[in-house]
Amino acid sequence: MLNENETRSLVEFLNKFFGLDLSENLKPIAISELNKFKKVHKIVDLGDFLNKHRYDLQDGTILDLLEIFLIPHTNFFRNNRQFEALKDKVIPECLANMDDKNNIDLRIWSAGCSTGEEAYSILVSLMEYFGDHYWEITCGIMATDISRKSLKIASKGIYETKKIDKLIHQKILEYTEQKKGGKLQFKEKVRKEANFQKLNLNAKTFPFKNKFHIIFCRNVLIYLNKGSRLAAENKIFKSLAEGGFIFLGDAEVLSSKDQKFEQLGNGIYRKRI
Repeated sequence: MLNENETRSLVEFLNKFFGLDLSENLKPIAISELNKFKKVHKIVDLGDFLNKHRYDLQDGTILDLLEIFLIPHTNFFRNNRQFEALKDKVIPECLANMDDKNNIDLRIWSAGCSTGEEAYSILVSLMEYFGDHYWEITCGIMATDISRKSLKIASKGIYETKKIDKLIHQKILEYTEQKKGGKLQFKEKVRKEANFQKLNLNAKTFPFKNKFHIIFCRNVLIYLNKGSRLAAENKIFKSLAEGGFIFLGDAEVLSSKDQKFEQLGNGIYRKRI
């Protein structure tokens, strides 16, 4: 059974290396999963185990441990008003700010993409906006998450139909194909427009060469401790082009007091030029 010292070591480890804002008062389901984890991996003392792996954060066992605390909670077109704003205001402004309007290169990042519903919702919105012209421009989505399990689901693009709202199902119908077992899958040409990659927002640097015009980072930063959240925000800000837009959760506000950003609506901010 997990003891008090092990719990303290675990919380400190996840806080320091992954920025997770966890309390030592873990939920029963987490304790149950942790005890299973110890048993499966034959771990006598979790604190000793974590100490041995503090310089090997990409170890598969550490990533399995992390998955216990990464519970995906998302759906297609979550907070649909933001997706309407994406089409009605954000995309047109981004295009208007481009120097070469004949060669559109629109860069979008879904940070903390979970199992992919947000990324595919963005893609559908883009394809609705541009129509057939979408396939003539440089666009697509960079979608990142720390969870290997979530990224695997996102890459396959397969979802249970019964879990999708009927109106949303009709909206995405032409971009998907039916599968056995009451499931649907996004068509291959749509899936290829999303580049799903593993990324820890608590990493010291991000691997992007070019800045993004639009960044979605909704209901992700709220799970980080204060220091990690501020650090992640600053790195995300630096990844956003001037005049670009960032989408947060509907009730989220920027922790940073950076005056370069102006709020346009609930959770939507623009980086001043």
